[in-house]
Amino acid sequence: MAKRYESDRTRKEKMELEREKLSEMTITEKLGYIWTYYKPLIFGIIGVIALIFIIRNQIENSKYYDILSIGVANSSNFDSVEPVQEELKQVLGNPEDKYQRVGIDTSYSFGYNIAENGDYNTIMKFAAVTAAQGMDIMICNEDAHKHFEGQEYFMDLTELFSEEECQKYNISKGDTAIEITDSARYQEMSLTSYEPVYLAVLANAQNLDTTKAFINYLEEDN
Repeated sequence: MAKRYESDRTRKEKMELEREKLSEMTITEKLGYIWTYYKPLIFGIIGVIALIFIIRNQIENSKYYDILSIGVANSSNFDSVEPVQEELKQVLGNPEDKYQRVGIDTSYSFGYNIAENGDYNTIMKFAAVTAAQGMDIMICNEDAHKHFEGQEYFMDLTELFSEEECQKYNISKGDTAIEITDSARYQEMSLTSYEPVYLAVLANAQNLDTTKAFINYLEEDN
């Protein structure tokens, strides 16, 4: 009778042979055997599971959107800004919509005297973010405000507020910032330590309704 090779066996016979081999091995030998012969399969399964989680996270993250984006220049806040973001989301947004966000970016370290000593990378980031309409409000010192106002980055606030609101906030034609140094609510946020502090609205800001609501929120107690 001709010798039967393992490759000639049926699937059922191969599985039975594998079971017999494993039954004769110690636990250590079993693990070594499985790792040696099934390593590609194990990595394949791990890869598929990882890919499923990555795709699921990407789909979930794509559902989030900013209802307000704030850039803070020369921030003194070295802790997490998440509590401030969550507070503003509750005030400005819909608490039941878990995909709404208020973005606060404190990485804009321009320094002082931007025209001569400004950090090139930070200035390029600011230019890129604003060109992509990724910022609604800039909170900054006087030097940063004057520098970027001269380049027409900021909106004339009389275009944002009504005549009555302009009178309320002492805004005149051509004004591109509101001083918020003495705002009690802004002070509670502890985002900056310098004075005076200016709030300017980007000329191409997208979230104008929440921008106005944020300014009203800061000024309510003044």
